[in-house]
Amino acid sequence: MAIELDTHADKPGKAPVPGVARPPFGLPQRIVVADRIAFTEQLALLLETGVPLHTALHELQAQSRKLPVKMALAELHSDILDGKPLSQALARQPAMFPPTYTHLVAAAEEGGFLPQVLEQLKDLDEKAQNLRVALISALTYPAVLLGLSLVVVTFILLWVFPRFAELFQSIHDRLPWTTLVLMALSDFLRQHGLVVLGGILVGGLALKRLFAAPEARAALERVIMATPGIGAILMGIHMVRVFRILGLSLKHGVPLLKALAASEDIASTAALRGAMARMRVSVEEGRGLSAALADTEFIPPLAREMIATGERSGHLAKVLERLAEHYQLKLETRLATLAKVVEPAMLLFMGGLVSMIVSALILPIFKLSAAVH
Repeated sequence: MAIELDTHADKPGKAPVPGVARPPFGLPQRIVVADRIAFTEQLALLLETGVPLHTALHELQAQSRKLPVKMALAELHSDILDGKPLSQALARQPAMFPPTYTHLVAAAEEGGFLPQVLEQLKDLDEKAQNLRVALISALTYPAVLLGLSLVVVTFILLWVFPRFAELFQSIHDRLPWTTLVLMALSDFLRQHGLVVLGGILVGGLALKRLFAAPEARAALERVIMATPGIGAILMGIHMVRVFRILGLSLKHGVPLLKALAASEDIASTAALRGAMARMRVSVEEGRGLSAALADTEFIPPLAREMIATGERSGHLAKVLERLAEHYQLKLETRLATLAKVVEPAMLLFMGGLVSMIVSALILPIFKLSAAVH
């Protein structure tokens, strides 16, 4: 049975959005995945304990301290009081609820198992968040080391080398080539450093505008996906997300074409969106998913075979969920391995760079000392 709304005489009118303190220093706020996870978990808990839907939304709105979330929940509450189904109200808040979320809620409303679906939607978001955190963790330490290396090198070039320039003039013809190159680079940065910095900023803005165009962004995606190691990891992350959403949608009765359309909307790469579009066309023509996957290179052969088996046996939803779990575990293992390999490599790079710069200073000092004696 579907969730019933409490529509007695004490029903409040449309709830205005109460005043909320603006973020400090005027910083903008936006809705993130963690906000949706918190909302989904709390709403499922309230509904399981028998709290009417409009009351649950009112309580969650009152508890929220984040302005965009509070406004979205206020509009949800208002739509529910106007008699709209929850799925329709959610669809009016695309910044917080993607199409897949609303399709699953609509199926749950028809089947009367909304709290269970909300719990599974929370798990879906949490698993995607865990994978994102694993990727960020694998890249953060190398990025910090690279940043520190740049800071150290810049400090030595702009502050240390100029203080040795006059000292090395007497043995200029005997200086190592590394010292000469670094001294020239130091002079260039001190004279044209602001121009270089401005050029970097302008180049960054130009690249950002360039890659805003679909053709340029697709070309960049192809380069990234062709990069050994990185491309497989990124495609794996998108593939796990799509498999998990498709499996959960089919499990709860969302029509396959609608589930494919929603998955196509959340696909983050042009290659995956193209594959999803081919799958949708293949299903519309009655050929099934596996026919469209046969020529899709980035979908592993194991996944293609399992999907074909799932279609033949009528257990496609279960197969997709198992595939998502399997590839998420593989991805987490691969990310952990990547972190273990990249961290020492970055340490070696940083140590080698600093050692080269220090030796470019120390060797001429030894030669100068020998010349004096």
